[in-house]
Amino acid sequence: MRLGVLILGLSLPGAAQDNLVLAQIGNQPIAASEFRAYAANIPKAYQMGKTGTEADRILLNGLIDKKLLLAEAERVGIGDELEFKRKVEQFAEAQAVRLYKSIEIDQRISIAEEELMQHYRDSHRDRALRYAGILVATRDEALELLDELETGADFHQLAREHSLYEATRDQGGDVRKYYTIDDTVPPLRSIFSMQVGEVSEPLPWGGDPQRYVIVKVLDDAPVAFREVAQFVREEVFAQKRLQRAQALRDSLGGKYAPQIHYDKIDHLLRRLALSPAERVASPEEGKEVLCRYNGGALTIDDFVLLAPEKEEGYSRDYERNWIVDYLQDAAIPNRMFLAEARGKGLDKHQMILTAVANKRSDMLVSALRGREVEERLPPVTDAEARAFYDQNPEKFQGFENIVTTEILVAFKEQAHSLQAELAGGADAVQLARDYTIRKDQAHHEGRLVLSPVGLYQDIYKVAKELQVGDVGGPVKVRGGYSVFKVVEKQPPPKKPYHVFSQRRARAYVQIVRSQRAYVEYMRGLHEKYSVEIFEDNLLKIQQEEEAVRGG
Repeated sequence: MRLGVLILGLSLPGAAQDNLVLAQIGNQPIAASEFRAYAANIPKAYQMGKTGTEADRILLNGLIDKKLLLAEAERVGIGDELEFKRKVEQFAEAQAVRLYKSIEIDQRISIAEEELMQHYRDSHRDRALRYAGILVATRDEALELLDELETGADFHQLAREHSLYEATRDQGGDVRKYYTIDDTVPPLRSIFSMQVGEVSEPLPWGGDPQRYVIVKVLDDAPVAFREVAQFVREEVFAQKRLQRAQALRDSLGGKYAPQIHYDKIDHLLRRLALSPAERVASPEEGKEVLCRYNGGALTIDDFVLLAPEKEEGYSRDYERNWIVDYLQDAAIPNRMFLAEARGKGLDKHQMILTAVANKRSDMLVSALRGREVEERLPPVTDAEARAFYDQNPEKFQGFENIVTTEILVAFKEQAHSLQAELAGGADAVQLARDYTIRKDQAHHEGRLVLSPVGLYQDIYKVAKELQVGDVGGPVKVRGGYSVFKVVEKQPPPKKPYHVFSQRRARAYVQIVRSQRAYVEYMRGLHEKYSVEIFEDNLLKIQQEEEAVRGG
């Protein structure tokens, strides 16, 4: 059986033996040049730690398998199916739109030095502040202190008398350090628009219950542009990109004049609820026009293909308002961008053609394996799932949990101070009651249960290396700095055999079956297409490559 030629002519080291035949599939040879081109695009991980001829043999078998799968997929006509063609076309359109937007938006953005400097000042990255704060329990208390300040009271004295923030209370609330806006916790970032000597309105602070802080700017210091240039450039570019994209959409909107047929949205919702097979069985319903524009139209099935794939087929994931927003913000603008891209010939760009050809090959291979292997597997029985669960307990363990008493604070210096207190034997529970700003945790005496999944993975990574009784941190986390004491380490339990572990066991059995079935299927294709590997020639190219490396 003859296999279609895969043309990948590249000139790489060892070009003298480019025509050396390494394998034969039917009457179709695989030359060294094609093998080298294939190998150049395969990550080292796929060589399974092998080197030399062993690695080459693995890669050559991979190339042979791919060519066999592609030949078989074309033979059974997967590439000619309407749904398959539409998905390939959709990918090609997305690539053309991406290239068009890169050319017409990204590459047209220019940023003057004056704009960078203006944003540098407007974003308040040009200054660092030293400030003082008074933390109190309620907003009413904060307002009373503001009244006293207006009548002449001394800020630092009020901080010594009233502030709940012990780390700075004795020094009149003074943080005694300069902070940039990027190093400041969100509740305090508004103070960067204030002048030296100004006092803020009450600002909400974390904790349970909610507390409030008033802040006085004591001094400022300049921050050099070079220290924050990356942030400034990224933000200015993002802003200009949004502006350029909107201007382009507005311009094309006038040219293409899109008209949405809102009366078709209920039809679209029903169509989205169907499986791909059901949609194929009723193609006429998908041809209804959802939006017309000068020079073209967007059909219901066009939209179905554009919608996020993970949500496809689940009508509960879609709502009318979401569909309207998606049409206006993404689907219709992209159709206009596509029309412009085609007008400029970008859909014929070699980069696009190569990407589409590679994607089509991957899709053919995936579709063939799904049909000829996955869909032919018998269902896993309850007995098989239970047997796998019993025989492989290590695959059904839960996560190790680490119980800690944790204190979250806003400033690194305070975190270091608390860490030292904990290491010196201070009561972790009392410190958590007094200082933590983690919402709800003060009420729970700082108890925080860590695991390798969930919200506190950064802290878990540190805690897992510690023993019970050890102190960890400070760890920079969202919202501040975390210090903690390890209270208990709970070993991972074996999960009971319930609906979730049963589902997991079925999946494992299915994976093992799939791998075995795939090996058998590939063995059959090798026999069907008469594959032969020429080991002597494989050794020759390896010897030549070693000679080139050796100089």
